[in-house]
Amino acid sequence: MKPIRFAHPAALAIALTCITTSTAQVPKQDVNPKPPCTSNTATCLEKIARLYIDALVSHDGSQVPLARNVRRTENALTNARGPYEVRESFVRTHMVEAAKEPRMFVDTRTGDVIVFFRLDIDLKENEGASDKTTKAGDTEYKVAVSVPSGTYTVHEAERFRIKNGFITEIEIIAHVEKGKGAGAGWPDERIDSSTPNAGH
Repeated sequence: MKPIRFAHPAALAIALTCITTSTAQVPKQDVNPKPPCTSNTATCLEKIARLYIDALVSHDGSQVPLARNVRRTENALTNARGPYEVRESFVRTHMVEAAKEPRMFVDTRTGDVIVFFRLDIDLKENEGASDKTTKAGDTEYKVAVSVPSGTYTVHEAERFRIKNGFITEIEIIAHVEKGKGAGAGWPDERIDSSTPNAGH
């Protein structure tokens, strides 16, 4: 009997995990792309984090550099371990129409990037609305919260830990609101970076 785990809907918020009609397949032997940069500068760390956010909208995680031991949690539940499980989840994000108002905070000391953003969601019946389980690879995942078909706004905060250009940790806090386009209330896109002071 295969293990039942709580699922992350490809950074959509746990309420929106689903099975799409997509025929896209992710190879079992994960082909990890080379990161576009490997430094701990704010510019590099931001670029890596943006690859993940962009993959939610393109539904293609093939360009996201993931560490072999990458782990993803959402609302305190571990829902993916290893690059294959994380990358496979991007083929199930076809209900995502846009990622809006990204605001990034970059800590060059730890390699952490925190991104606040909104997702516009249009969830169709045939995309898994109200499904109780879904699959990532060969593992069945239990959906913590299910919702009916309709439009939603997901208010999301994601923390990425990045080492040598590869994402090692993904931590997500998400809230789902009925209706598309609900405002976040924070300013337009802004990037704040933290760098160690000399002598500290």
